[in-house]
Amino acid sequence: MTRPAPKAEAGRAVSTPAGPLARLWQALRRESRFWRGVIYDARRFRRHAWLHRARSEASRDARMLADAHFLEYGMALRAAQPGFGRARAVRLAGDLQGGGQATDAGGIGRDTLRVWTDFNAGDVPDAVAHLLGDQGTHEPTGPAGVTHLNPAEIARDTAFDYLAFARSRHSLRRFGADPVPQDKIRRAAEAAQYTPSSCNRQTCHLHVWTERALIDRVRAHQAGNRTFGHELGGIAVITSDLRHWEHSGERYQAWIDGGLFAMSFVHALHAEGLGTCMLNWSVDVATDKALRRTICLDDAHAVIVLVGFGTLAEDLTVCASTRLPIETVLSMNPPLA
Repeated sequence: MTRPAPKAEAGRAVSTPAGPLARLWQALRRESRFWRGVIYDARRFRRHAWLHRARSEASRDARMLADAHFLEYGMALRAAQPGFGRARAVRLAGDLQGGGQATDAGGIGRDTLRVWTDFNAGDVPDAVAHLLGDQGTHEPTGPAGVTHLNPAEIARDTAFDYLAFARSRHSLRRFGADPVPQDKIRRAAEAAQYTPSSCNRQTCHLHVWTERALIDRVRAHQAGNRTFGHELGGIAVITSDLRHWEHSGERYQAWIDGGLFAMSFVHALHAEGLGTCMLNWSVDVATDKALRRTICLDDAHAVIVLVGFGTLAEDLTVCASTRLPIETVLSMNPPLA
């Protein structure tokens, strides 16, 4: 397979305008772009987050998952006490009664309520008892409530050198020409689902393209891949649903959960024998809107990062990317105020 040579240098241009007026104009433009971005993000969070009430099905699903998780961790505590989380249980029952039981999140919530009811030996609020009584018995959708782990099983499943695994992953800018098997992408996506998320709300989504023409249309919005993007076997856009967030303290949580999810996905692709490269999405408002139009992305979804991936080339040359000494990232028992 013959790939066209890149036509432009990757990344952002580095230049200093000549003359004081030109430098002033550049500074004003940068300041304007900064505040436009701040307002753009803030308005979208305010528009979609359930600051006062859950106004959409997605917000209701997120609240049901959060309430179910609250009941779960109450039952998982060493000194778990019956009666824990009654207000959350009532709210969860109300969301289920209001139509939430028809969704996947509702199934998780209903199953968790059943386990919580058993844990409380039947001493539950009327709203919960009525809901579960009206619905009769159902086959559980999956594990609910709490589950018990065996340290020996954990040791068995983690019997490998993770540090060596992490060291072996590099950001690749050369890829093989073979197509990426879809089952490997699906396995990596499933692994990413086990990423910790705030209150188990699972807000992230993977949008993946593996057809050449589609990859090229998506990657055209990201400047850093210009010199190697024509070799990618696939590209993913990772998003977080702003409707899953509740209050102002969570205004940055989409990027936190999304970053964790992205790293899990990249490590999972690496475990499947594929090469990866994080594609930075620190862009201005116009670029973000342009990508959103291209991939028909709902306004409620925040773009977190892009990931390029593909099969491994026979000849791999990567950046050494020497890490700083461990003391630059680790402080053991630092003094407290």
